[in-house]
Amino acid sequence: MSAASGTALVGLVAFIVLRAVMTGVDVYGTFQRGAEKGMRGAVALLPTLSAMMLMLALLNASGLAQLIGRLAAPITDWLHLPQEAAPMLLLRPLTGSGSLAALEAVFENCGVDSRAGRIASVLMGSSETIFYTMAVYLGGAGVRKLPWVLPVSLAAYFFSAALCGWLM
Repeated sequence: MSAASGTALVGLVAFIVLRAVMTGVDVYGTFQRGAEKGMRGAVALLPTLSAMMLMLALLNASGLAQLIGRLAAPITDWLHLPQEAAPMLLLRPLTGSGSLAALEAVFENCGVDSRAGRIASVLMGSSETIFYTMAVYLGGAGVRKLPWVLPVSLAAYFFSAALCGWLM
């Protein structure tokens, strides 16, 4: 963080606290209530996050992610996506750290300026960890029925991947 942005942040917090004090708000009590509410929300998310992390660990440890990558080879070939980017393409909707490791492997094996490196970079930077995000935010909000959220999110992700393969 630069000195200017740090100063701006401190100034913003000071302004908020000063404004709250001037309007008669109990600043510390309000902060405590907000922190307590945030902690309750974090505790409510733990079962969902634990299930997601367990699934990802099993997927990686079993070698299933690599098998799926090999099975997806005809599709990635049709989409003009390099085979080296297939693991990143498949892991990105599931896990940020797993897809980052796959991106690093593409960089090590093909180079950062290679077509595979560029495509993997675009996919990494322009997409989201769909399942993780849905588990955290929708699970935290108590949403249990997801009729179109997952299919539309995955369709948009794979459509953008196809465009990336065809246009790059």
